[in-house]
Amino acid sequence: MDVNKLLDEIDDILENSGWPIVRLGDRVFNLPNDFILEKTEQIRISLPTQLQKAEQITRDREKIIADAEETASQKISEAAETAELSIRKAQEEARQLVSNHEVVRMAQQESQKILDQAKADADAIRQGALGYAKDVMDKLNGSINDLANHVSDVQNVVQRASKELLK
Repeated sequence: MDVNKLLDEIDDILENSGWPIVRLGDRVFNLPNDFILEKTEQIRISLPTQLQKAEQITRDREKIIADAEETASQKISEAAETAELSIRKAQEEARQLVSNHEVVRMAQQESQKILDQAKADADAIRQGALGYAKDVMDKLNGSINDLANHVSDVQNVVQRASKELLK
């Protein structure tokens, strides 16, 4: 959850109510709204830049995923198109070589070689595209883990700040 939104909610509650009552054990305190509003502003100011980075990562997450999926899809499509073109080329070459028995035999050998090469090329391109997609997803996963760590750090800062407010 966005820490700034939580602080905004606290501000809204304070601006629309009387002095808040804070209970600490058996003791009850009435704190002035201005005091708490000032403390929430201090929390905002003291939030580390890592929170801003985490928020940016969160905003960019969907774009990163969409870009990675689009790139992977393009690479796979390109590999399929290249393979199809190579297969068509091999088939056309095989048809042209069919004129007599020796030519046919040679053509069959050559077409098989071309088909094997086309399949190998298509597999290599497909593997490259999949490897690229995996690298992008691994980087995305790392960014998400970094974000989780930053959010955890921010939660700790907010908890400490909340405890300071309640002292």
